[in-house]
Amino acid sequence: MSRRRLVVVLLGMVLTAGCAGIPRTGPVHEVEGDQGLRESTARYIPAGPAPGGTPEQIVSGYLEAMLAYPVSYATASEFLTSEAADGWRPSERTVVYSEPRLSESRAGTEGTAVVASSWKSVADLDRRGHFAAGEGRADFEWHLILEDGEWRITDPPSGTLVTQRYFEDYFRPFDIYFLDGSGTRVVPDPVFRVVGDQLATGLLTSLAQGPDDTIAAEVQSRVPGVERTRRSVPIDSDRVAEVEFTIGLRDLSTEERAQLGAQLAWTLSGAPRVGAVRIVGSDGALAIGGEVRQSTGGFSDYAPAAGDPRVAVVTDGRLRRVDADSQRAIAGVSDIGDAVAVAATSELGAVVDPGRTTMRILGAGEPRTIASEEGFLSPVIDRDGRVWAADAAGVRLVTDDEVEDVAAPDWPPDTTSFAVSPDGARYAVTVGTGGGARVLVGAVVEEEGTRLGAPEPVAMAGVSQMRSIQWVAGTRLAMLADGAAGEQVYSVRIDGSGLTPSLPGLPTLLPRIEPVALATSTDSDPRVYVLDEGGDVRVLTPRGWTKVPVEEVVAIG
Repeated sequence: MSRRRLVVVLLGMVLTAGCAGIPRTGPVHEVEGDQGLRESTARYIPAGPAPGGTPEQIVSGYLEAMLAYPVSYATASEFLTSEAADGWRPSERTVVYSEPRLSESRAGTEGTAVVASSWKSVADLDRRGHFAAGEGRADFEWHLILEDGEWRITDPPSGTLVTQRYFEDYFRPFDIYFLDGSGTRVVPDPVFRVVGDQLATGLLTSLAQGPDDTIAAEVQSRVPGVERTRRSVPIDSDRVAEVEFTIGLRDLSTEERAQLGAQLAWTLSGAPRVGAVRIVGSDGALAIGGEVRQSTGGFSDYAPAAGDPRVAVVTDGRLRRVDADSQRAIAGVSDIGDAVAVAATSELGAVVDPGRTTMRILGAGEPRTIASEEGFLSPVIDRDGRVWAADAAGVRLVTDDEVEDVAAPDWPPDTTSFAVSPDGARYAVTVGTGGGARVLVGAVVEEEGTRLGAPEPVAMAGVSQMRSIQWVAGTRLAMLADGAAGEQVYSVRIDGSGLTPSLPGLPTLLPRIEPVALATSTDSDPRVYVLDEGGDVRVLTPRGWTKVPVEEVVAIG
């Protein structure tokens, strides 16, 4: 795949990263890619500083040197003074930019020069790979001095800078996994890492550096810190990745060993070349369940979601659970009458009556009823069987024993939809209407009761009227919204990356219908269902939007 090259243009010195093409400095080779990740296979080794280079050429060369693939910082450091190279920490952050401009240098004091630059900020990744959308243009002045008769940069920006094209070619989204408060299930945390031979090493490094600050207080980890982790993760011909730590591990309990294995297996399963993990401490290989080789698919008991391929619908006054091909009743639940919102598992149902002032919880036992003066949103049933009842005033949790008010001091009163992630660690809401609608995500805190942490906005440029929010997976949301593709299902990662109509890999747009609400299954291959104004339900499959054999549906969840 072609890559763009930074070209210095004298008279204004515009550095243009928008031009496609193989770089004209340094050799380019094709290398084997990671199957299924669709990354560029072009290997690029940039040239070092040329003798007698001008200040502009040195800055331009430094920027291009950071586009090396496989990733290497050796050439880039040659453009820095010796002192600057010693202090440079390229792994601290990654700035993704486009539309760069580089001005002609101006002379400073004797033996110094300044080159002004600016670029459009596309994204910023922290040292662990957490994504944040960029905002506006950024300005930076490069200061250079003569060192041994050659211009060299004295104060490079923190981390590395890569073009948007390089980011699209070589970075991919992954999830790293921590443990929830109970230590019984894994919780995903979204990151971006460079693909290729060092992908497994990059994922382990992100994991060892810890979770995103927004969930750090709600999760735990059995993985030793990065200072106790061997940075390289070799993978043998049997697809076994060896993860080595510099501390002893054999004193870990049976439970702690399994938790460590689950985190590593779930995280490294994102690397296509890894099929199993061998964990080694300073006291030798660690056995888990009597085995020193752990399959990346061997810790299903720690799955974030309980796994349910069906969604709930209300049709002809009956509550049913449906998938693409069939429908089933819920034991003990027959006719329920009218409803405008619903959620259900194989054993439990929650329905909101017309007018939205009453919610009924139905199952094998006696029905329960709770009321709202504000009007209920669609109910949620989490993997532990708790019913979440949200309205403009806040959220309540309904269990077998009680109805509990959930502490939510930052709850937005103009919330229009609410959902809890499959792992139970996060919640999402849509807030407001029209062009002012927003999507927010916050942490679910289980500590002396349940409370909702302050939600943070998810950047979603170019779409509006977000509503009917659902979790597709632990780090991806789906919702109805208006955008360039019209009124559609849109999905986005919770860090604001990967905004797309439909779902990644399933780009089919909705047919010409009036969508009313969404629902998602929680199995290993989650499906998105949409209810239209005419009462038909469609499910998104590799063949496109397919009608489900159920009619006159009035609610879905």
